[in-house]
Amino acid sequence: MSSTPLREVSDKIKTKVFFPNLNGVRALAALMVVVSHVELHKVIFHVRRIPDTNLLNFGKAGVTIFFSLSGFLITYLLLEEKRNFTTINFKGFYMRRILRIWPLYYLVVLFGFFVYPGGTGHAFWLSVFFLPNLAFCLQMLPAIFDPIWSIGTEEQFYIFHPHFFRIKKLQHILYALLAFIVLLWAAQLAVDHLFVHHPMYTSLHKVMYYSRFDNMMIGAVVAVLYYNTKHPEFNFRFQKVFNAIFRKKVQLVILNIFLIYLVCYLLYDIPHGDVLIAALASLLIVNLCEAKTSIYSLNNKYLGYIGQISYSIYLLHKFVLFLVLYLISKYLAQGSLVIENIIIYTSIITLSIALASLSYYGYERPFLNIKKRFQKITQ
Repeated sequence: MSSTPLREVSDKIKTKVFFPNLNGVRALAALMVVVSHVELHKVIFHVRRIPDTNLLNFGKAGVTIFFSLSGFLITYLLLEEKRNFTTINFKGFYMRRILRIWPLYYLVVLFGFFVYPGGTGHAFWLSVFFLPNLAFCLQMLPAIFDPIWSIGTEEQFYIFHPHFFRIKKLQHILYALLAFIVLLWAAQLAVDHLFVHHPMYTSLHKVMYYSRFDNMMIGAVVAVLYYNTKHPEFNFRFQKVFNAIFRKKVQLVILNIFLIYLVCYLLYDIPHGDVLIAALASLLIVNLCEAKTSIYSLNNKYLGYIGQISYSIYLLHKFVLFLVLYLISKYLAQGSLVIENIIIYTSIITLSIALASLSYYGYERPFLNIKKRFQKITQ
């Protein structure tokens, strides 16, 4: 009787890692972006904004939470794969990313550039080759589908991030991630100080800011420390300090600091304020992973569903938003601001969820089913 090589057998084994609260994080982040974009684009259609509020930075905070969650989860799953299978299947990693990201991304790019007017040839090719963040910084992307900029940033991050896990020791992975963050910040400082009088300074500054690799790396560092808490591999000098964040009183302090800082971030244009948002969000996320000790929970069926389709909501909501605001400006006479905004927000959120559901189940689902074949660590 022929025997199957151990390698082939192990590749068929799947290990489950499930954090039920994280879909709730995705849901809240997506809704933050939608709310921000509603207020941002009201001015285009001459629709009244909600007075005495500053929700325009709400979307920036939501995107930062997405980035930190992405860095955290990708890192933790790669560490689990390495622990269970001794190595990372890089082909499997990239196939999973392609099957999850590319189908809807390219649909939006093709629809946006060939159906909706306003895009340029340069912006199209930059988007095709996953450089929409560069097109965004150069103000080439039409506003109706410019959220694709952050997808480009994530795809660029995925090109190099998995290769940190070629490093054998977890301790050295942590130091490499920290060193990369320091290099990113040093590059940003260099641009801000050495090129401040250069004609291209504004563009360079925007490109550095919208790379946002540091946001994802912060999530990755927290994931390594969390992994070392669950599967100790080295004695990190500050591990006890990190472990203290799981205490209920410390969780309460972190949550309050996050909420207070978020308000300040909404009210004031804090330079590089996304860094602290990413750090605090990562600490809140890691506590949500420990559902038994967490003082808060986002494990709700409605948030769970919105989180499941959050990628679709994020990419498609502006098509709904522009349509609703156009109809409101054309056919709804100005009256009660409260009723007007109830109609606007209810319509946009409901229709965005409906369109995202149609996309998820009618278009993306077959690709997601294929993606499962490349998963060793299931979620």
